[in-house]
Amino acid sequence: MQLDYQTFFQQQQRLRNIPFNQTKNWLEHSRGNNIENVRFFVDSIDEPHIACYGYLSNRKPFGRQLNIDGISKSADINSDHIRSFFKSIIEEGYSIIHLSDIDEYNPNFEVGIRRAGLVRPLGLHLCPMSMIVDLQKPFQFHRNWRRNVKKAMEQDCRFVVKDNPTMEDAKEFVRLFGELKERKGLRFSLTPERIMVLLKGNYKIFFVEREGVNICGRISYINNTSIYDVYAANSNEAISVGAAYLIQENIFQYFRERGAERFDYGRIPPSAGKMDNIYIAKSYSGGHPIGYNGEWGFCDKQWKNYLYSWYMFGFRNRTMY
Repeated sequence: MQLDYQTFFQQQQRLRNIPFNQTKNWLEHSRGNNIENVRFFVDSIDEPHIACYGYLSNRKPFGRQLNIDGISKSADINSDHIRSFFKSIIEEGYSIIHLSDIDEYNPNFEVGIRRAGLVRPLGLHLCPMSMIVDLQKPFQFHRNWRRNVKKAMEQDCRFVVKDNPTMEDAKEFVRLFGELKERKGLRFSLTPERIMVLLKGNYKIFFVEREGVNICGRISYINNTSIYDVYAANSNEAISVGAAYLIQENIFQYFRERGAERFDYGRIPPSAGKMDNIYIAKSYSGGHPIGYNGEWGFCDKQWKNYLYSWYMFGFRNRTMY
């Protein structure tokens, strides 16, 4: 069933697993006050097991499209809950539904989603892989990781936790992110105001400073005992002195001491190209790869399925990473 903005987030708080991209803060961070095309769904008011918000668009010749990025779930969710929930969304008459879930792959999820009528899309746009670090087990850092951390410490780098972040901290993060954006050719930007929106929720910001100047930062999302890597902002100096490894190791230690159990790096696909360097660097943490539930789709007409796939890969140049 559809709910209004306020009621949805009240109901969502009754669920245990709320991914970062389904939080109220993330919605405000990514959309601001522009939520007239956002739709809010929950399976039951009395006893919710699954909830999500999605983004509505109406583009010729596809018709009404609903894009859902992430799903909130209860601890006792089963395939029947998933089936009935998405079946009810399909019955609302959307021409195309695109769903991406960043929860670890669960066969029961696939059973439910397929029985609802969704299938794997013709083309995947996002890599359904991540890497998990078990925070309550002994860390197994690679020698290259340890060497970089030692290098950073010898360069007088210092880890800083911002318990009460200010607008100045947000500005510093955006400044550092600007260097990373230029280095990697990223196509999106951040603003201090939007960063502060995140930091009012279950998001934590960290820095490494050297000689009194911040040289790298990171923002993590906290969901009970699970931590998700949201944004990194590594300056060129941070890369050269190994600070990117120092900040990550200290983040692991920080959350371990507070009882967190796992750290999710987010999508980091292995590759035959230059993207593999990112995967290798993350693997130095001793983490292990996992698969997400990933992408699923529904089209009311088969020809729309073919055309939508061409549109995403051809016209929009959306290739899987």
